Parts: sequence; structure tokens; C-alpha cells
Amino acid sequence: MATSEDAAQITLDVATPHEIRITSHGKIRAWVEFALNFFKENPERPLVLHTLPAPTPETKKPRIHSAVANVPRLISVAEIIKREYLKTLSPEQSEAGKLSGLHQYNEIGTFEDDNQGDPEETPEQARQRAITAALQGKRHLRQHKVAFMKVTLCRKELSNPVAQGATYQKPQIRNLSKSARTRLKRREKKEAMVQ
Repeated sequence: MATSEDAAQITLDVATPHEIRITSHGKIRAWVEFALNFFKENPERPLVLHTLPAPTPETKKPRIHSAVANVPRLISVAEIIKREYLKTLSPEQSEAGKLSGLHQYNEIGTFEDDNQGDPEETPEQARQRAITAALQGKRHLRQHKVAFMKVTLCRKELSNPVAQGATYQKPQIRNLSKSARTRLKRREKKEAMVQ
């Protein structure tokens, strides 16, 4: 017997998006397969692909922060998912002879790099350290802000935008072939006669 707490948990699960972090060592094919299965099993939930770093600090520092380096890979994964999703749709799922793809919301932002030095350092000491590093002729100064990107894909348009500043891309539309439209009309006519 389902309680009101169970119902609240179910509605929370539907409303909360599932997040996938795109990394440099992951397999694109695995992400695409997961996304297609996710949309088949959870038609109401959005899927968020992002390049934010893992919550645990890394000991080895890359030359370019991974959140920045993985943005092109994130875009590729999102475009492949949208294209493959359109291929999985059947003519029965069409509206007026057209198949509609995924809605996309893009968010680009920056966050402060947490490892900027001693936390007890005063602003004046931090400024002196930055000036000293610049005068020593170091060519590659550390970045203090790191860019990231989030792409939210969903089957239905979201009623509340993901975030202020997020851009929206309409779903791709695929027209059915003439023979598929004819078969669909015959099937609808046959179902109308049966009812």
C-alpha cells in the first residue's frame, strides 16, 4: 500500500533531472546508449549533461581544467543523442506526420577555483603573490575562474526554465515519408472503424 511519502518521493523523482558528468575518459557510445534508454524508461524526466568537476579535489592539476577541455565533447554527445533519439521514434509517435525530437536548454557559466592558495592569506598578500608571479615571467598563470557548460535534454518543454541565462533550442522535426504517412492514415482509419 502506497503512502503519501511514497507518492511525494515518486513525484520528486519525476521532477528531478538525472545528471551525467562528461569526462575525457568516458565512452561516447555508452553515454548515448544510456541516454536513449533513459528517455525510453523515463519520458517525463529531463537529462542534464555537464562538465562540472567531480566533488572530490584532484591531486594532479591538468594544464587546462577538465571542465573547459570537455566542453566540445559535451556538445558532441548532446548532438549525437538528439540525432539518435530521432531515429528511434516510430511513425506511431508522430503528430501530424512529423516526429519531434528533444528540447535542449544550454547553460554556460563560471565557478571559482577553490585551490587558490592559503585560506588564511589576506587579500593584500594574495595581490603581492600574484604580482611576484607576474614579475618572475611565468608564462602560464593559474586560472581563478573555470568555465563549465550544462545541457539539459527533455522530451517535453519545461514549464520553468532551468536557470536564468539558459538558452533554448527547439527540437528537430523529422517529416515522415509519404509511404509512412499513408500507412499511418490507414491504421488510424482502421482503428476508428473498430471503435
